Amino acid sequence: MSEPVSIPFPEWDGERVRHLTVAPNGGVYVVPSGAHERLHQIVVGNSAIGAQFDGPTGTKVELALAGWVQLQSDQLTDRVNVDAPDGFDGTELVRTFAQMHEAGSIAVALHPSGEVRTCTIPELSLPGNGDRVPVSVGGENAATEE
Repeated sequence: MSEPVSIPFPEWDGERVRHLTVAPNGGVYVVPSGAHERLHQIVVGNSAIGAQFDGPTGTKVELALAGWVQLQSDQLTDRVNVDAPDGFDGTELVRTFAQMHEAGSIAVALHPSGEVRTCTIPELSLPGNGDRVPVSVGGENAATEE
């Protein structure tokens, strides 16, 4: 069994930020714009976990398949985007993030099911139907502070 993943990003203190990531163990971190590739390399490495499923691929999808959640506000639209594993049930965190950005809508892409939920803040419901960590990447995928 591998050592837990060390996260080189600060824990979220509740302030407004453009990007958040939620580790499988529930830790919430601020990941700067453009640093998702770095997080992907730390968490997924060279594993081809996306190849195990039909559907979209990419950095955020593979992070979701490894149990990580990405929340993003591009500040160009009034929508918040989320990539998450099917088993993610963090409705309140997503609502809080969306409210901070005065989002008019939320788009949540769930993986590996490929389900996309688009709704307003009050309508959001994430029941967590599925595995919280759909694909093992050879370790615990637990975050630790660096």
